[in-house]
Amino acid sequence: MELTVKVTVAKPILSRDAATIAQRMRDFESRVLIRKKDLTVNAKSLIGLVSLELAEGQAVTILADGPDEQQAVCTLSELLGA
Repeated sequence: MELTVKVTVAKPILSRDAATIAQRMRDFESRVLIRKKDLTVNAKSLIGLVSLELAEGQAVTILADGPDEQQAVCTLSELLGA
């Protein structure tokens, strides 16, 4: 499953926010990735999320594959403020 969303959180996603996102994504069995331009990272990885330097207005694509992919995509898009 694939969904492109625009980040709408008011502040840049820093370590604390990235840790929360990574922890929530670990609840899902599916493989969950986030792509921003040429960089694709595992949404369950704190380092990967921080490396994206996500900020308001940026478009990202959420990719998920597995038994709970739909819920994972929905949850991640909500965490990004989409």
